[in-house]
Amino acid sequence: MTPTPLAPAFARRMAPLALLAGLVFGVILPAVHHTAILRARTTEARLWAQDVAAAVERSARLRPVLWAYDVPALSHAVDAVVRAPVHGHVRIDARRDGVFEAGPLARPDEVVAFAPILVEGRTVGRVQIRLDVAFALGTVRAFWIAALLGGAALAAALYFLPVATVRRGDARDAELWRALQAANATLEARVADRTRALREREAELSALGARLLEVQEAERARISRDLHDELGQTLTGLRLRLTTLASVLDPAHRGQEHLGAALSAVDAGVEQVRHLAHRMRPAALDGLGLAAALRAHAEQWAADAGLEVHFELDPAEPPPAVAEVLFRVAQEALTNVARHADARVVTLACGPFDDGWRLVIGDDGRGLPPPDPARRRGLGLVGARERVEAAGGYLDLESGSPRGVRLVAWLPPS
Repeated sequence: MTPTPLAPAFARRMAPLALLAGLVFGVILPAVHHTAILRARTTEARLWAQDVAAAVERSARLRPVLWAYDVPALSHAVDAVVRAPVHGHVRIDARRDGVFEAGPLARPDEVVAFAPILVEGRTVGRVQIRLDVAFALGTVRAFWIAALLGGAALAAALYFLPVATVRRGDARDAELWRALQAANATLEARVADRTRALREREAELSALGARLLEVQEAERARISRDLHDELGQTLTGLRLRLTTLASVLDPAHRGQEHLGAALSAVDAGVEQVRHLAHRMRPAALDGLGLAAALRAHAEQWAADAGLEVHFELDPAEPPPAVAEVLFRVAQEALTNVARHADARVVTLACGPFDDGWRLVIGDDGRGLPPPDPARRRGLGLVGARERVEAAGGYLDLESGSPRGVRLVAWLPPS
């Protein structure tokens, strides 16, 4: 998308305005001036006609019949008009007959004015005055030419100067727009490169996280086997030796009490090793499958926490990687229930769902705490969510019905 140039629309709007200004200056003003010159000359002719009529009226009152033939008197009456600087043409018409004319002959550029000759309220004749306007029209023509040229110049200035200014602005806008597009393209390229780098880094981190989980599980399995096979066997051998020693000593020997305490300590160590090995990598997960491992772990956890557990476990077995993630999520979820939920009954369900595998753990405890930005989230569920997302699934926490918390984890089949 490019910016729309303003010059074409501005030129369309300025054209009638410039034309109107040129017409006003080049046509209307000289026309008004021309009209004013002719009107002034016509008014002058009318005033002269009235003056001549008044002079003739005096003669006509003295000589009602012969005034039209009194050439000297009529010449005297029109003398001021026909002489310089007026140079007017005078024509006097009597009512009955006789015409008196004086002054220059009629010319094409003239204005005409009339005045009646009245005697006792009766019209006995008419005075006609013609005044030359050629000299005035010469001035008017010069004014017309100057006004037309000035109007054309004004119209051109009003049109071309603003339009040129707007066009320069359009050119600057186009340059800025091209620069902006170039900068935008550069920015988009940088953003694309950075996004690609971030995606690559995210993929690397995801792969690293998955690898770390694999290594962690493998290490857990190794430590569990070492605890069970080596430390467990060592403690078992120690218990056999202590038992043999107790059988060869006299029952009344004072060392029997210490041997009994040692046997109790060894038994406690064996139980701790067995419990720790089970937490590190439950044997049921490898031997009997996910459902059995979840049931065994949840029953032991319920016995330790004093809670009641209801199971909805599908016997179908997911892939080993999915089973490991679901089992670890269940471990963390049950630990959180024991620490924070204040619940009495827990429901544990696991099985195929929506072309994948779903784990659901619900409790009837106090529910989710209100949002608090200052409250730090537990690392256990954060780690569980990272496990699930690294495997391509999702983990959600939602309020239970009517109370408590419901954890849902879903993983794809592989």
